[in-house]
Amino acid sequence: MLYRLILLLFLSISNFAWGSNTIAIIDDTNSVFNIGKSGSYFIDEKQNLSLDTIASDQYAKQFRPINRDYLQFGLVKGNIWIKTDIAIRTTSSTPILLEVASPRLQYLDIFLPNLYENQVQAELGGARPYNNKKIKTPNYVFSIPANSPPVFTLYIKLASHLPINAQIELKTLSQLSQDTQTDLTFTGIIIGILLTLFVCNLFFFVKTSHSMYLIYCVLLISIAVLHLTLHDQVSQFFPNVTNIQERIYNLASLSCLCAIVFFSRLYLDTKDHLPRMDKLLISVGSINAIFIILFTVSPEKVNILILSALAVSTLILLTVHAITAFIKNIPFSTYYLVARLTLLFGYFAWIMSVYGIIPSIALFKWGLTLTIIIESMIHFTGMIAQTTPLLQRQVRKGKHSQTEIASLLPDISSRLRRQINILGGGLSHLEQAATSNDAKLLITSSLTANNNLKNLMERIDLLSDIKENAIPDQPHPILLNQLIDNAYNNFQRLDQDNTLIELNTYKTNQVEILQNAPILQHLIESLAQEFKHFTDQPLTLNITRHEMNRDGITVLELSCYPLPTRISTTAANFDLGMHYITLLCQHLEGELHISESGRTRSINIQLPIRTHIRPLNNDISQQHHFDIILFGQEDNELQKALTILQNHTNKIEHFTTLESLLDYLELPAKRESGSIILVFDNGGHIPHITQQRLLPLMRSEDQCLLISNNVKMSLDYAKKLGFDELLAGSELEDHLEQRISRLIQKGDRLKNTSLSRINPLRKTT
Repeated sequence: MLYRLILLLFLSISNFAWGSNTIAIIDDTNSVFNIGKSGSYFIDEKQNLSLDTIASDQYAKQFRPINRDYLQFGLVKGNIWIKTDIAIRTTSSTPILLEVASPRLQYLDIFLPNLYENQVQAELGGARPYNNKKIKTPNYVFSIPANSPPVFTLYIKLASHLPINAQIELKTLSQLSQDTQTDLTFTGIIIGILLTLFVCNLFFFVKTSHSMYLIYCVLLISIAVLHLTLHDQVSQFFPNVTNIQERIYNLASLSCLCAIVFFSRLYLDTKDHLPRMDKLLISVGSINAIFIILFTVSPEKVNILILSALAVSTLILLTVHAITAFIKNIPFSTYYLVARLTLLFGYFAWIMSVYGIIPSIALFKWGLTLTIIIESMIHFTGMIAQTTPLLQRQVRKGKHSQTEIASLLPDISSRLRRQINILGGGLSHLEQAATSNDAKLLITSSLTANNNLKNLMERIDLLSDIKENAIPDQPHPILLNQLIDNAYNNFQRLDQDNTLIELNTYKTNQVEILQNAPILQHLIESLAQEFKHFTDQPLTLNITRHEMNRDGITVLELSCYPLPTRISTTAANFDLGMHYITLLCQHLEGELHISESGRTRSINIQLPIRTHIRPLNNDISQQHHFDIILFGQEDNELQKALTILQNHTNKIEHFTTLESLLDYLELPAKRESGSIILVFDNGGHIPHITQQRLLPLMRSEDQCLLISNNVKMSLDYAKKLGFDELLAGSELEDHLEQRISRLIQKGDRLKNTSLSRINPLRKTT
């Protein structure tokens, strides 16, 4: 009984293998026939057999039945010969077409030995020009001759160094048109979805200037091109180029992979949350970018398995990255993990269909594109959650919405204001009653701290107004130089560390700010306060007004360097530091960039401003409590300085010899006013020696400005010599008055602090 069951099993297997149709028939009832049901195949591994040899009785017996609707051979070394008998039984003269749907096939030869003996009737494939196609369609289509006998034999030869997947069918012309229209409809729907995502993403990039959205746009374009190449709808644009489908496929697939890697960095902020993983992602993305060139330029010289292995290893790495981010509870890691797992499993299923492990034509044709679209939709949902406060409230547990924050800020400000007013009034009363110097210094420090609290309250108020879009209008124009001086003076009033700030202005004279002046002043103050160094290293802040361009917009450029190491390049945190500065720039519709040159980091801000040019008198005349002393020989530059300063009420003295200047400064304690000393580098005296002689006689508020045309003299070197500022002789007309005004403000501040001027070390005898 057992032997009979075994025999029955073998009979069943042979029945399924050989019981298929032996002839492909097209008649009035059947408009399509799959060659896999009637055909048989033979693999010529040596690739040296001709049609005559294949058609001989010796090899005819070696053909094996296909018995599958979809031919998936995977990687095949050699030629695949397919043979089938065809019978046309239609009563009408409807054209009958042979369609081979195999977009990545390189060589396709069609033979009709009953009609044309061993002559090849069509030489198609990706390794041949698109113009070889007599019928211009995405798939390879061959028209069966009308004079064919009732029954004839068809031979097809397939060859490719890529995985061979093909669907071979006989169709009537109407059936081919319907199937092509169906495929184009599905392709149109997919491209429409990708286009919608692209437009939305482009909108987010324009509004936020975040490069994540731009990389996402590259990803969407790559997906669209990848889908079109999988359906061989790009070769028609390059009719005389060979292997163009394979080149574009490699370019699109690796570009898509590369975009996913760099997109992942920005989506999860791996530079801040996972710095080691961030460096690894940069390396992997760079490797993919290199392989883009290799697989696009010479696809035939690189094994396709390398591309598949590169894609699989990259997706596995990104999945590990997603799991790590999810474990560390990084914001939006849940979206990322779901998207990554979707792509991983979808790609593995598709790649197995490519190599013939999972025989599914639908999976091969549509699986990869639909998988990436689903993954993109998940990413897009996460990006919407990042952008929309309403969704943020549902996604980020423990985080508060923008509405809640906007309600919290005024409450904090109002609570602070009452306490600050009480502290300020008490300190002012104690300042009047204090008698000892120590008590006065302590009260002065306390008043500075109270002023800092007031400044924090002002920041909170301004932040709240910005969040609620309730910025009050500027009542009247304000001078740009006055605004800058106010910001600098406020910084000096708030600074508790005697920080060095080098503030330089260019083309700011006679300029009035017509709009957003208080916010601009807050921005300059914040830059100085947040980026100052707690060491002897100065912070340089350059403010430059650029002339009106052809659009009628004046640009104010703020350049600040070197940035302290504590300053992060990300503005993701909601704070009163970098986030506050970024928010002010966004409100002023400006652009903020942080760059790094060598070991020096700098921040550059460009703000469009509304201005008016009007000649104005400088307000230095009101700062008459400092004497201005000029030291140097009479020359053109010194005369120019005297001409500039002659209209001011400050007491002006001129000395030509160092001894007379030293005699004037001999008793610092008996001088009633501070001194601004202008040392001209002329007459043969050495600035270094001059400054060494002057320093012991200078009071704490005295300031010394070196005026020199020595191109080798830098500001840093001048400060090492002991000078407070450096000015070139050619800049006297543009910057002398403003520089003296700033030195007077600095002197006022030093006069009210407990620190004395730091003199350089010198030898004593």
